[in-house]
Amino acid sequence: MLQFLFGSNTKTVHISLQSVFNAIVLILGLYGLYLIRSILVLVFLGFILMVAINPLVKLLQRWTKVPRAIAIAITYVTLLSLLTLAIAVVIPPLATEITALVRSIPIPVLQEQIADLKFTVQEWNTVIERVGTSLPLLYNVISTTFSGVFGFVTLLVITFYMLLERPILYKKIGWFTKNKKHFTEAKDILNMLEVQLGGWVRGQIILMLVVGVVTYIGLSLLSIPYAVPLAILAALLEILPNLGPTLAAVPSIFIAYITFGPAMAGIILLLYIIIQQVESTFLAPRIMQVNANVDPLASILLILVGHQIAGIPGALLAIPFYIVLRLLYSLYRHKILD
Repeated sequence: MLQFLFGSNTKTVHISLQSVFNAIVLILGLYGLYLIRSILVLVFLGFILMVAINPLVKLLQRWTKVPRAIAIAITYVTLLSLLTLAIAVVIPPLATEITALVRSIPIPVLQEQIADLKFTVQEWNTVIERVGTSLPLLYNVISTTFSGVFGFVTLLVITFYMLLERPILYKKIGWFTKNKKHFTEAKDILNMLEVQLGGWVRGQIILMLVVGVVTYIGLSLLSIPYAVPLAILAALLEILPNLGPTLAAVPSIFIAYITFGPAMAGIILLLYIIIQQVESTFLAPRIMQVNANVDPLASILLILVGHQIAGIPGALLAIPFYIVLRLLYSLYRHKILD
């Protein structure tokens, strides 16, 4: 019980022990979530991959009649093989063109450094010996590499088990409730999330591929150097709505300017504007029709807020996180109004 004095009046506020206990539990719970925030991000990424890959697994099951675990394994092997093949095909020419691009930049010191970037076996041994004398540096490099590999493998494992248990994943709320109505609601929410979030992921992949291919064709027809890395950059940045295409256009315009002059730079600017307009006006509404569109202004604000909170991972996860919160909030409001 607390008493507050306002002039000549005394106000008495009753606070039960249960309320104090609940507040403490809430604060400790939020602090615990903060401590494991990196794990929560990993689980969220696994969930996004799960809803994106699950339709492929179901399609494979329907075609081959194999058990779900085998269908997931086949899907994993296929996707990882395609990723490995893409890296093997793209990286060597990409590295060559990026090196040529750096050499073309009119900075004499940088050109000299790139030109002298040749290591013999003896020089590599010298570098290794020097690195070996700095144990903290060596430890940081190894630990960072191991953490990245371990995180990627962990993500694949989490996604695998989520895919394996996808048909009964909604039953995990049995840890908190045994009410059959709650099980039905959890199943409906999971299905809606798969439609909206999974559709967003697959739609983004399609848009990235389309933008990358169209950008490569346009730059190649205009004889712009380094079309491959520039097209890959445009495809990767497509995942950042509105901001991505703008950022991707900058290096292309710069290269066009130093290679052919201001007239070609203007043409490249026009090319990127046309690609962006076609993507936002015609492609996105059709490819993303399985998912509710996010307002362009909301997309920019979400990306900026996500970047401010968690850097690049926050910017990439801002929109899917918003989709999840929006769905849960809309269901909550609908339930309250009913």
